[in-house]
Amino acid sequence: MPILSQWAHWSNSWNTTAFLAVWGALLSTATAGWTLYKDLRDKAKIRLTARLRCMGQREGDGAYYMADPGMNLSGMSDQLYVVVSVTNVGRRRMRWKGWGGEYYKPVNGKNTFLVSARFLPKMLEEQESLDEWADLDKQFVDGNVKRLYIWDGAGHEWSVSRKDMKTLAAAIKKYADVPN
Repeated sequence: MPILSQWAHWSNSWNTTAFLAVWGALLSTATAGWTLYKDLRDKAKIRLTARLRCMGQREGDGAYYMADPGMNLSGMSDQLYVVVSVTNVGRRRMRWKGWGGEYYKPVNGKNTFLVSARFLPKMLEEQESLDEWADLDKQFVDGNVKRLYIWDGAGHEWSVSRKDMKTLAAAIKKYADVPN
């Protein structure tokens, strides 16, 4: 009971100035915390996938498309490509500068490789995406590619997920002429 009486006395002794001082301190602390939270999360975020695709050309308008090799579409070639798709899902612009990969076993004394890009470097605005592709070569078919990754202008690297790499390897075994 003495605690309640002390609380009542303390709350009755407050004047408008004390109330506003406490209210201002709480509000400014909450605002500073929210601003810090937003600033720490406000960075480039991307969605990165790698798929096996065939390229084709539509009849009529002649537009090019990329499709799953399992689809039987008219105008689709038999040439297989590794397609890396990058979508900027963050709120900041991101400059995609290049892409490459890493080998399990070194090839010609090198552990990594670069892919010659067609449309890079490219500034990706919010919600913008871009596909880059490379011919399916011997290292992919032999299963010597450990990982694929991209990098931006600030030096950050993003790797294709292990799940996507396994899906890519399975598609290569299914559609490419791989000896068992």
